[in-house]
Amino acid sequence: MDIIELMIVLVIGVAISSIISHFVPAVPISLFQIVIGFLLATIGGTYIEVDSHWFMMLFVAPILFNDAWRFPKRELWKLRVPILMNAIWLVLVTTIFGGWLIHFLIPELPIAASLALAAVLSPTDPIAVQAIAKRVKLPENLLHVVTGESLVNDATGLVSFNTAIKAVVAGTFLLTDALLNFAWMTMAGIVTGVIIGALIIWLRDSVSRFGLADVVFYTVITILLPFIIYWVAEYPMHASGLIAVVTGGITAKILNDRHVGLLSAEATIVSVHAWEVLVYVLNGLIFVLLGVTLPNALHNILEDTNISNLQALAYGLLVWFIIFSLRVLWALAIQIGQRLRHKAKVVSFKSAIVSGLTGVRGAVTMAAVLTIPVVTYKGELFIGRDLMIFIAAVVVIFSLVVASVMLPVVTKQTTKHDFTQPEGATEVDDDLPEEHRADLSEDQARLWIMRVGIQALRDVQNNQNRRIVHELITRRQKKVRQLRRKLHEDQHDFAAEKDLELQEVALKAERNRLQQLLVDEEITPITYSLQDRRLDQIEADLGTTRDFFANKRLKWLLRRLAVKVRIWLAEEENDRVQEEADHATRELLKAAIAAISAYVEKQVGDTVMQRILRQEAYNLIVIYRFQIEKTKAVSTFDQQEEDDRMRLELELKALNAERDFTQQLYEQKRISRQTSINLRQVINYAETRVLVGRNEE
Repeated sequence: MDIIELMIVLVIGVAISSIISHFVPAVPISLFQIVIGFLLATIGGTYIEVDSHWFMMLFVAPILFNDAWRFPKRELWKLRVPILMNAIWLVLVTTIFGGWLIHFLIPELPIAASLALAAVLSPTDPIAVQAIAKRVKLPENLLHVVTGESLVNDATGLVSFNTAIKAVVAGTFLLTDALLNFAWMTMAGIVTGVIIGALIIWLRDSVSRFGLADVVFYTVITILLPFIIYWVAEYPMHASGLIAVVTGGITAKILNDRHVGLLSAEATIVSVHAWEVLVYVLNGLIFVLLGVTLPNALHNILEDTNISNLQALAYGLLVWFIIFSLRVLWALAIQIGQRLRHKAKVVSFKSAIVSGLTGVRGAVTMAAVLTIPVVTYKGELFIGRDLMIFIAAVVVIFSLVVASVMLPVVTKQTTKHDFTQPEGATEVDDDLPEEHRADLSEDQARLWIMRVGIQALRDVQNNQNRRIVHELITRRQKKVRQLRRKLHEDQHDFAAEKDLELQEVALKAERNRLQQLLVDEEITPITYSLQDRRLDQIEADLGTTRDFFANKRLKWLLRRLAVKVRIWLAEEENDRVQEEADHATRELLKAAIAAISAYVEKQVGDTVMQRILRQEAYNLIVIYRFQIEKTKAVSTFDQQEEDDRMRLELELKALNAERDFTQQLYEQKRISRQTSINLRQVINYAETRVLVGRNEE
């Protein structure tokens, strides 16, 4: 398979994993990506020879750069001591003590190989840490320490790993050479990252001052920056490219914030979203590649007759327990030290367990362990190579599984908040008095804001813009229904119940009218069958949950496919069939509107429930009227231009009303600062979508 075809297949695998993860959110998406890669290798015959240098530069470097750019600088400085303790000293402790324990418990591995295995397993994986942070509510300081640690400890672990591997290959080990090599790679990496990061930002700002920079230039420069830093650090300088990328990202972010006024808002927004897409794809590709490399890496050890498969698996689990235990003991030691220094500190074994569980391993570990040479300098086989690869794979997968299963159990909390976001992304309402805290969730606030936008459109409705107003209200009503369905799972919603009740009344009227059309021979059996399937879909949506694979929906999809085939094979002309279908749709919707109106007229009174019923009836009728308009003849070109102009003006008025209401909710302390930021971003994106491409004279 050519490299371009292979990349397309791998990206498709990432997209498929995203779809699967949407329906199974309890399982980390990285596990699905590993499985997809494994299937590509075993069933599809995909094979990739992973080279650690290009893997680190193409995948790990940009991800670490993005993490360093987005990591809260205030927290990074505030927690610098525990971060550096974990990133340097914990890695060294794990390498030395863990290596000796591994050698003692697994005599098949020489001492140098055991030290190398412990070293490559000591760093936590930043990608896996992010995945956990988005699913489980962890103490914020702990999350910042783990995330900050993962930015630095890769270099410490990989330098220790390479030193141990060289000792095995060369047959000699000099402590002074190892320490000097470690010091050079670290210091040279830091200096390279700072200089290159500052130089590129200075170049970008210099070009911007002359007005020569555009969106493409800024985005390309920002994306190329980590690759340039890594290449300069690794090859001319022979330093740690990972440390250089992290320090370069921090330096570039600090300088960027100081000169942010030189950049256009468009360039900043495009760059941020370009990085979001790039990092998401790279994250997925890393784990898919990990799955692809597993079969070939595990083949030799599974075929080895000297070690049984069960014994090899037990070795892997044992090594994971060693690494996990050392991390837990280290966390306890840190807490005890803080307890001795600060009497108010409390030693928490639960917090130590959580710290141990968050120390998951990932693709960086596998990429490094796969680079172990087959033979030494003397031409002898590298003893224990296959077993080391197998154990590393078991530790990577098992650490992900255990963290996914145990962290929600230990913490007893889940969250949708991403603690890896930069400054400004953390909640700020914790210090408010209880009576002034935000009482609306983001979904509840969005529901209120959508209703305000709908009301703003209703207020400006007239005979000329009625059709466009109905169109815009219909779009918002769809979002309102989605939010209601989501919120209705957690709390009672009377408006949602009335909306469902009215839809059932309308559905019954549509079925009666459809049967009458067939009896009066106004439609053919094919049109009747098509419309009947459409009503079946509506009924299935009313009675099912969000589960895409519900039985009713699956049956409807199969029936719809059969109807499409029947229409395609029919002898009638397609235009006539379409006209008949449009006529049937209009008649059914008119019958639904009449039924809803008659149902509401029977409800006499002016109670709160009756007002809600009338409001829901109006919203539903608007949707049906818009659907009727869609079945009519296409308007002229001039009319389309006029519609576009009215649509733009009305959409902007509704968005302005939503933006003002968001500010009111925040000033009234009904929503938190982070919620207001998220809501404003949604409104701004909607406004940008409306205005993009507009070039009116």
